[in-house]
Amino acid sequence: MTTAAFPRRPPRDNRIETHAHHTDPATADMAPTSTDDGLAEELTDQQVFGARLRMFRKSRRMSMRDLAVAAGVSPSYIHQIENGTANAGFNVLRRLADVLSLQIIDLFERPRTSGRVLRREERPSLSHGGDVLTTAITPPPLLDVEVTSTEYPPGAVVGGDDYTHGDVREIFIVVRGLFRFRLDGSDYELREGDSLDFRSSVPHTITNIGPERAEAIWVSSPPASLNRPSAGETAPPEQ
Repeated sequence: MTTAAFPRRPPRDNRIETHAHHTDPATADMAPTSTDDGLAEELTDQQVFGARLRMFRKSRRMSMRDLAVAAGVSPSYIHQIENGTANAGFNVLRRLADVLSLQIIDLFERPRTSGRVLRREERPSLSHGGDVLTTAITPPPLLDVEVTSTEYPPGAVVGGDDYTHGDVREIFIVVRGLFRFRLDGSDYELREGDSLDFRSSVPHTITNIGPERAEAIWVSSPPASLNRPSAGETAPPEQ
C-alpha cells in the first residue's frame, strides 16, 4: 500500500516580505506553527491538504462520519487527515474526491499560474507516495479532460486484478521506459511512444518491468475524479 507523500516546506527567512501574498481560504484561519527561534513556520502541504478537505466537507454539510462511510474509511482516519497527522493514499484521495464531487487536484493548493502556460516546475503534485510521483498537467477548472504525468520506479505496481474506478475513457501513453499493462486479464507490453485506450471500469494493473524509472502520461475524459464510482467498483480499501 502506498501513501501520498507531503514534503515539508522550508521555513521563512528573516527578511520582511513586502509583495502581495496568496491566501487560501481553506487555511486563512490556521495559525502558523512556532519554531524554537521564534520565527513562524509555514504550514506543511499535509496540513494545507487537511484544511482544504475540511473546508470542502463542511461546505457540503457532511460530518466526518458521513464522509468516512461514503469513502470507505474510518472517521478517526478522516480526523487525522484533516489535522495533518496522517497521509492519504492515492486510492483514498480518489474516493474522497468522488464523494465530494471534486477533481483530486481541488484538494491541493491551486497552481499559482496565469494565462495558458503551465511550467513543468509549477505542476501541482498529486503524489502517490513512495517513489511513484504524479503531477497534474491540466490545472483546474477543466471539466472535459484531465491530463497527468506519472513516474514509476523499477518494479512499481499500481492497480490490481479487481482495481477499477468509475467509468471514463482513459489513454495511457508511455513517455519512457517499459511497462506491462494488464487489462481485464490480458497483458500488453508497452514501450516508449506506445499508448493504450480503455475504460476505467475495466480491471487494470500497471507494472514498470524495466530496469529504470519509467514515465507515462494519463489522459482521462471526463476527468476520472469527477466521475462517480460505478456500482461494481472494487478499488481495494486503503487507510
